[in-house]
Amino acid sequence: MKIPKLYLIPGFLTDKTIYKDFLSDDRFECEVLEFIATQTADESIESYALRLSQEIDDSQPFSILGTSFGGILAVEIAKQIPPHSLIFISSVKNRKEMNPLMKWEKSSSLLDFIPSKIVKKTIEAGYTIGSKIVPDLKEIDNEEINEMVHSIDGKLEKWIIKKINTWHGENPLGEFLHLHGDKDHVFPLKNIQDCEVIKGGNHNMILTKSEEIRERVFAYLSQK
Repeated sequence: MKIPKLYLIPGFLTDKTIYKDFLSDDRFECEVLEFIATQTADESIESYALRLSQEIDDSQPFSILGTSFGGILAVEIAKQIPPHSLIFISSVKNRKEMNPLMKWEKSSSLLDFIPSKIVKKTIEAGYTIGSKIVPDLKEIDNEEINEMVHSIDGKLEKWIIKKINTWHGENPLGEFLHLHGDKDHVFPLKNIQDCEVIKGGNHNMILTKSEEIRERVFAYLSQK
């Protein structure tokens, strides 16, 4: 039985690079929903998700897989165009599952006073240093990942940070697959409900645990 087409949504600071194994896996028909530019600095996440969803062919059954912030976007898209299945990787399904440090909504207003160029330079500097001393970053650091991180413009990243801070969405589907690592420090497992645990998986496990994740996703979609 052919499984529905799978639309893949990247996370914060990432692009289609993190899905190269999915794209080369013949068991899946995949398409990456690449991030698009925001229309305004304060565009709503609902508006953004609707525009992103225009890349989806809903004339046939389809599924959505979102990693990290991509899972949040998947929730917002699913509210407007219901998918066959919804899959979360290293992500959250509602505000209750978010890291408490990300729930300080007032911090989003502070970003209005920080130029996008400063956001870009800060993120790049943070990654450059982190990739040398932080184990989770050291294990994925290579030329391809480095190029991905340094391709940001700061403007979109600034918008994403604000939307994460202020998001109050809720997964609209009763059935879903949520894979989460027990070593995830961005969205700690203790805050996550109704998920399948990937042992030894951290927030970058879409890269470091790719084979196990693809096996679980394929098994899930094959049963639907």
